[in-house]
Amino acid sequence: MNILIIHSSFQTAAFVRSEYAELMRMLENEFQAQFTILGDDEKAVAQWKDSHVTPDFVMTATGGVENLFMRILPELNSEVKLIADGRNNSLAAALEILSFLKSNYRKGKIIHGSNEEIVNGVRTDMKLLQGVRIGCFGQPSDWLIDSDVERFSLEYKYGITVVDISLDRLIDEINAADKAEAVMVAQSCTKNAKAIVEPSCEDMLKAAKTYLAIKKICVEEGLSAMTIRCFDIVNACGTTSCLALALLNDEGIVAGCEGDMQTLITMILAQRLCGEKAFMANPSMLREDCSLLAHCTVPLSMCDEIILRSHFESSIGVAIQGVLPCTDYTLLKWGGDQMERFFVTEAQALPIEYSNHFCRTQIQLNANLKNYLLNKTIGNHQVIIRGRHAEEIRKFMQENGVEEVN
Repeated sequence: MNILIIHSSFQTAAFVRSEYAELMRMLENEFQAQFTILGDDEKAVAQWKDSHVTPDFVMTATGGVENLFMRILPELNSEVKLIADGRNNSLAAALEILSFLKSNYRKGKIIHGSNEEIVNGVRTDMKLLQGVRIGCFGQPSDWLIDSDVERFSLEYKYGITVVDISLDRLIDEINAADKAEAVMVAQSCTKNAKAIVEPSCEDMLKAAKTYLAIKKICVEEGLSAMTIRCFDIVNACGTTSCLALALLNDEGIVAGCEGDMQTLITMILAQRLCGEKAFMANPSMLREDCSLLAHCTVPLSMCDEIILRSHFESSIGVAIQGVLPCTDYTLLKWGGDQMERFFVTEAQALPIEYSNHFCRTQIQLNANLKNYLLNKTIGNHQVIIRGRHAEEIRKFMQENGVEEVN
C-alpha cells in the first residue's frame, strides 16, 4: 500500500514524521504501508510525478494543501481516498478537496478520526475479498437450483474472479497422481484418526490421489478457493472429495462441495474477515431449542478428534466424522444471485449422540433456526465457524449494503 502525505510550505517533512509517527507506524505494521511525504515545492512535485507511483490514499497532514492537491490530481486514481485526523487543519483541507471532487463529478471519500479509527477505516476500505480467485470444478450439483451467483457482480463489487475447471482435467490428474506421494498422505491421515470404520487401504489411496490432483490444479491456476461437483467424481473415479476438501481447508485453500458458490464465498469471508476455518453443513433437524446440522467433510483442525468413514449417501470413498467441541460458534450464510442477503447468529454447541441417519460430521447448536430456515432461508447449506463473530460480520455487510435476513 502506498500513502502520499501532503503538507503546506509552512511545515516540513521532519514535522510530518514527528507529528504523525504513531499513525504511520500503525499503518506500516497493519498494511506494510510505504509513505511519500510531499511539500509544496515545484522540484519535489516534478520528481514525485516522475516516480509513477499512484498512491492508494492521500493524507492531508496540514491545511493549505488544496493547490498542491490540484497539481497532483491528474496522477491520482479515479476515486480519491483521503486521510485526515483533524490536527493542523488537515480535516478542513480534506473537506475543501472533497467538495471540489464532488462538484467536478469525481469520486472521493475521507477517512477521519483517531489513529485507531483511521486504521479501521483503511482496513474496511480495502476490498477484503479483492484478488480472490475461485476454481469451479464442474457445474453446481443438479439439486442446487438457487445457489449460483452472478459472476460480473462478484468481480465488479468485490474483486472476485471465478475460473471454470473441467472435471475431465481433474479426472486425468487423479489418474496421474503419484502413488508414493498418495501413500504418504493416506498414512498421515490414518495415523491422526481415532478410528477407521469403512474405508479400505485402496479407498484411502484414491482419496489421497484426489487431494493431490485438486491441490495441483489449485497451485497451477493460482486459486484461493475451490468448489467441486463432487458426485460426478464418485461415479467416475469411485471415490469422494471429502478428505481432499478437509485437508485443503486446513492448508488455507477454502474448499467447498457440490459447486455451491454462495456457500463457498461465505466460507471465504469467514476466513478473511474472522480468521476462521469453516464447516459447510446441511440443516438436518430443527427444534424450538436446538438445531442439528451435518455434512461429510469438515476442516480437521476444527475437530477434537476424527473418525474416517465412508461417504454417507453413497457408502463410497472416505469421509470425515469429526467430533466438534462444545464451545461458541457463529452460524452464517451470505447469498442471493448478487450476494445481496445474509443471515448470522451466535450459539453454543450441545453434546450430541452420533446418528446413522445424517451425514458423518454432526453438530447440535442451541439455536432456534426454524423461522429463518423454513421461511426465509438463503439456500440449503449453512456455514459454521468457531467463536462469536456476528458483530464484525454485520459491520462488513452494512458497509457493503447487504440486507440482513431476520
